[in-house]
Amino acid sequence: MSADRSKEAAGRAAALLLRDGMRVGLGTGSTAHWFILAAGEAVRSGLRIQAVATSEASARLAGELGIALVELDRRGLDLAVDGADLVDPESRLIKGGGGAHVRERLVAVAARRFVVVADASKMVAQLRGPVPVEILSFGADATLAALEACGAFFTLRADPEGRPRVSDSGNLLGDGHFDLISDPEGLARRLDAVPGLVGHGLFLGMADLVLVGDETGGVREVATGRTQ
Repeated sequence: MSADRSKEAAGRAAALLLRDGMRVGLGTGSTAHWFILAAGEAVRSGLRIQAVATSEASARLAGELGIALVELDRRGLDLAVDGADLVDPESRLIKGGGGAHVRERLVAVAARRFVVVADASKMVAQLRGPVPVEILSFGADATLAALEACGAFFTLRADPEGRPRVSDSGNLLGDGHFDLISDPEGLARRLDAVPGLVGHGLFLGMADLVLVGDETGGVREVATGRTQ
């Protein structure tokens, strides 16, 4: 219950950044869920926003709450709010536990301000695996072998029936089972060079602000120092 309270606190704090007329990116996951709920409450109270959802699940929730959904286009976004699996002291992130990391990256990059919401358990001294990946189904085994040359064993995700899990875009989802990641930037460069990789879960130098909720309902702001 305390974890839920922490997530709710962070998500609702991010909703205080909303302004009338904004174009907003809606993240995916249990903490972003609270931001979307709070945004829906604000819309019912008269706030006018347009939103881009990073997953079909977030789009469904937004639709149920009356939030106007639009496509991501060249105009970009004013604000994007999303959760993270892990956050290190330099506000480098691992994302993608929910399998939406490729769309989440597109939305975060398109936003003039990217705000991360998290509970205290996500704050770590050093990033570690698993590192989520999304890969093309064509040549998947060859892609996995190339990814493993980056220093870890990679596995595809499967549902309880053993069927491959796929992203909302229809690509295969997997994870790299790294121990402590001493050089996140170097690892990201190596992963990015692998043909067949659609995207990975290392989000480095992207966050403008991290809001960390605690079990009392308080929220701590972590300024990242990133220039916009």
